[in-house]
Amino acid sequence: MADAKLAKQATGNPEVDRLLALVHRAEGGDRTALPALQEALALPGMADAIGGDVARRAADRFLDAYCGTHLAVREATAAKMAQLRAELAGANPSAVERLLADRAVLCWFQVHQFELTYASKESMTLTLAQHYQRCIDRAHRRYLSALKALAEVRKLNVTVQLNVARKQVNIASGTPAV
Repeated sequence: MADAKLAKQATGNPEVDRLLALVHRAEGGDRTALPALQEALALPGMADAIGGDVARRAADRFLDAYCGTHLAVREATAAKMAQLRAELAGANPSAVERLLADRAVLCWFQVHQFELTYASKESMTLTLAQHYQRCIDRAHRRYLSALKALAEVRKLNVTVQLNVARKQVNIASGTPAV
């Protein structure tokens, strides 16, 4: 499912417009568009550009729910998340470090969102207070787990092999070799 905003835009760039037309056809169920779309998606960053970055889409959904129509708060929060992601990933992150940094930032956001929701209640029943505390505790455990996994990956300096489509990518110490 591609970004709806992207699929409706015309850019004036023939290549981008061709891709957008392919996305629109594929979203409409046109299977004949798939071979050309798959070829375009093989280009670096193209899958992310049309909605394939599920982690970013999840973060966008959380931001939309949290910020609503407050665009300045949304942009400030998104910028803070991007700063944290860059700090956690480091200068030359491996694929695993990037994935774990994304996860840690999303968990960071969830912990603080639950805490803000809990703190904003003037009064609540004991049952509701316990519910919020359980939500905070679970989100905090996920957050710590993501940070711990990131630290362990760095400590071990592991080599990870990712098989993406027909290409095999070996990553060692953040340096990919195809």
